[in-house]
Amino acid sequence: MHFPTAGGPFFRHLRMWHAVPVSLAVVAVAVAFLVLLPSDGARSVPNSPCRPTDSARGDMPATPDLDGDGFVDLVHEISDTENFDVIVVPGSAHGADHDRTTVLTRDDLGVPDDIQTADDPWQPTVTDLDEDGHADLIVSGAAQVLWGGPKGPQAGGPNGRVPLPGSGYSTAPIAGDFDGDGHTDLAVFRFSNEDQELVVLKGPFKRSGAPAQTVEIPSPVHEGASPVLVAGDANDDRATDLALYNSPWDPPLLFTGGARTAGGLSKEPERLPEGENVVFGDFDGDGRQDVAIGRSFVDSYDEVDTPHRRGQISVRYGKAPGNWVAMDGGDFKEGFGTRLAAGDFNGDGCDDLAVQLTKKKEAGDARIEVLRGGSEHGLGSKPWRATKRSVPGDDGPVDGTAFAVHDWDGDGRTELALLGGDTWWITDGTDRDKASFPVTPSKDQGP
Repeated sequence: MHFPTAGGPFFRHLRMWHAVPVSLAVVAVAVAFLVLLPSDGARSVPNSPCRPTDSARGDMPATPDLDGDGFVDLVHEISDTENFDVIVVPGSAHGADHDRTTVLTRDDLGVPDDIQTADDPWQPTVTDLDEDGHADLIVSGAAQVLWGGPKGPQAGGPNGRVPLPGSGYSTAPIAGDFDGDGHTDLAVFRFSNEDQELVVLKGPFKRSGAPAQTVEIPSPVHEGASPVLVAGDANDDRATDLALYNSPWDPPLLFTGGARTAGGLSKEPERLPEGENVVFGDFDGDGRQDVAIGRSFVDSYDEVDTPHRRGQISVRYGKAPGNWVAMDGGDFKEGFGTRLAAGDFNGDGCDDLAVQLTKKKEAGDARIEVLRGGSEHGLGSKPWRATKRSVPGDDGPVDGTAFAVHDWDGDGRTELALLGGDTWWITDGTDRDKASFPVTPSKDQGP
């Protein structure tokens, strides 16, 4: 299951364990066009490659699982000019368990007072950085590490800090094995007025947070851009690939991993079709990751008019790496493709694609349409499920936007977490909630 981000600050930092070039030749691609129209369902295809799974434990890694109980936890980072908290909602057989929420403060995490991030929720990075068998928590633009243990990272527990070169980091690094050597690496984009670069920190990492090697790569995007990073395996070679997206002046770019370079990434990135977000998933069930790109044509600023056209999803399947299939969806100017989330919502063994429609990115309007995986073209060409959530706001209703996809209850089916105002909704991609609770616990609820 994989999840990217799109849009303004809130949309720009949702990531999982898994976003490409500026001045290089465009590869020739064959593009087919389909049209997405409202539908009650997607047609099942005989002899579908999808295989149902009985349990998430046999098919999907429980990531992020901080306490090692086999259930994915809902982890998010909230910061403003004065406060910095990481909130952990443990997973369970009944899903995300809000009653056992833990709040880790700036002091608990050891985050320096001078570190500030945006006033929106983010997903920290969860990975076993020191290879002791326990998940570690990496937070903030300072790349602060709270080391894990048998019960997960604890308030006031041992911590470290990954030494990032220079300054100008707005998000925590993302994890992957970019050189394919079996050790976890980190990648992060450095954005400052003086220097822009892609930084790869190679594992193994010491308990202090120090990497085995730090590699600085000249920025592949235009000056002033601060792209989102997302990791996946686009060529099935077991080395992690790295995509960069949401740069206003550049197309999405893809660095392939396992290269004979200092950082393990290809010397030059591949230029992908135009779009504002990238996600990886196995939509046709062949065991290879596919790449999907969303292009809503909605500008990041609401005062810029949206062109009179439908949004678009472009998909490249692992079995046909030279071909892109483009699908139009939604109505004109509805913003189909502002965000994408890949996960197996029906447990059939193929990833489905949740597509967010947002007419104005700053206005908080959103709805989700889900395209079924495993159809004739891999992804079905018509919406299979649809969902929308809203809460009252000072300037009108605030809609829930896609924040994360995981299997929080371990039943082998992915759930979709929506965030709107001060409310979480955990849904199966329809109008049925598996859970709904406040973003932060009540004041009388202890950490």
